[in-house]
Amino acid sequence: MNFKAICVAAAISLLLIAQQARALEVDREVIPRVTLGGRVIATVDAVNLDSDQTKEDEINLDDSSVLMRFDKRMYQDGVAGAVVGYRTFEEGLRFHQMFAFYWNQDMNAEIGLTRIRNSIVEFPIIRDEDLLSYTHVGNASSNEEFDQLYGKHLAFDWYVDRKIQKVGVWTGTRGNEEGFDAPNGFDYYGAGYVYEQPEDLRYVKWIRHAGLVYDAQKVRIGSTDEWMGAWIAGIEFNLNMNPVSNWSMGLQAISNEGEGPITAADINYTNPDAISNQARTKFNSLVASLRYTGRPMLLTRWQTALTAAYKDYSDVNEATQWSIVPSFVYRLGQGVDLLAQYKYTDYGNGLGGGSDNTFQLGVSFSLEAMFNDNIGERDSIINLEHGYIK
Repeated sequence: MNFKAICVAAAISLLLIAQQARALEVDREVIPRVTLGGRVIATVDAVNLDSDQTKEDEINLDDSSVLMRFDKRMYQDGVAGAVVGYRTFEEGLRFHQMFAFYWNQDMNAEIGLTRIRNSIVEFPIIRDEDLLSYTHVGNASSNEEFDQLYGKHLAFDWYVDRKIQKVGVWTGTRGNEEGFDAPNGFDYYGAGYVYEQPEDLRYVKWIRHAGLVYDAQKVRIGSTDEWMGAWIAGIEFNLNMNPVSNWSMGLQAISNEGEGPITAADINYTNPDAISNQARTKFNSLVASLRYTGRPMLLTRWQTALTAAYKDYSDVNEATQWSIVPSFVYRLGQGVDLLAQYKYTDYGNGLGGGSDNTFQLGVSFSLEAMFNDNIGERDSIINLEHGYIK
């Protein structure tokens, strides 16, 4: 090979290298993976409520939601991204998910607006609100449903075995109702341990889900701020190991230490501040569910369940309540479910006495679609929402 040929080859090589460098310099952006998810729940509610005698039968669209997740694989390790979502509530349409996250095999970190970790077990009821006062630690600074479920937080979880066991800590701000005399700044923190089987092992392992969480929130008492805490313990387990015809049970207990003097008039359901007052009252609650899931050919087709709940406000005489909720879900097609549920609640004299009856019949449509998937999944975006069928 002569000198001229060597020079031509060298020039071509330099040109190619320069073009590659230029291409990298001009187009550095990597298209993220995009996940769209959501659910529309529409039910006809027939009601007879002593706790709200002005409420009439209605078409209920609460808890319908749309979710969007955008994430990318990092240069060296892990995945980072953000989730944005909005959901219907009685007070209207609100953003309920707006947070950034980073995760790898060992840990998960997130910051922003998302679900508060004030519950462990998802029971087979149509909506969160159906047993909200039993299943979640309430917000002592708000009477709005949104603020019982969502808030801003910074959370860190360490996956002990890189898979099913995690230990987490978090702190943040629960929503404070407008005009409410509430504490400022960070007003809650918590820590806990959670054990959860992946979805593909849910029916073949005895324990599906279990956890122990301590939840603390700041409460305004007069002109001072005080902290009160609550313990939450829960477990969901299989009663048989048959993934085609499965029986399972869920149990959860909450013990709230309370803060400040509370009277029967404060927590009576006719009081406009009853929800926040009940949250700052010393109480114990227990919820249990029995669930049967029919899965012919390992395809979930229908579910029937019975959920019972009991709550006792310890410092107020005769301040107890209990509920029983049978429910039924039939899967018409992928993501399309027919729903039916009846809820009966009885109130002790310390809460105002009386009872509530609600019958719901409706349909749900769920979707999840993924584009440009090159990452692999740790958790479904739909798991950010309440799951009535599993």
